[in-house]
Amino acid sequence: MITKLLSLLISVTVLSAWTIRLKMSSIFRGGGAENMVEEFELYGLNSSIMIIVGFAKVILSILLLLGAFKFEYLLKPSAGIMAIFMIGAVYFHFSAGDGLVPTIPSASMLISCLLILFLKSNPNVNSTSD
Repeated sequence: MITKLLSLLISVTVLSAWTIRLKMSSIFRGGGAENMVEEFELYGLNSSIMIIVGFAKVILSILLLLGAFKFEYLLKPSAGIMAIFMIGAVYFHFSAGDGLVPTIPSASMLISCLLILFLKSNPNVNSTSD
C-alpha cells in the first residue's frame, strides 16, 4: 500500500508540474523563474532539453501508475529512472543557489522514489508496503 501511495504522489506531482503548471509561476520555481522555460534557462539548459526531460518525466509518471496498480514489473525501473531525474533536479537547484523551498519537491520525489526501490527490493521490511 505504501508503494502505491508513493507512486500516486510522485505521479500527480510530476504530471501537474509538467502539464497544468508548466507555464505558471510557483514558489517552487528556481531563481524566481515565472515558468518552466525560464527555470531551465536559469540552469543553463535550453528548451530542447526541457522538452526531452518533460516528455520522459510524463512517461515515467504514467509507468509508475501502471506499475503500482496493474503491471508491478514496471514499478522498480520507472522509480529508478525517475530517481535519476530527481537527482539531476536537486543538483540544478543547489548549483543555482536556490533555497530550500524550490528544492523541496524534487528532493521529496527523490526520497519517495528511493523508498519505493527499497521497499520493492526488501519485501520483508514491511508486509503492508505493497
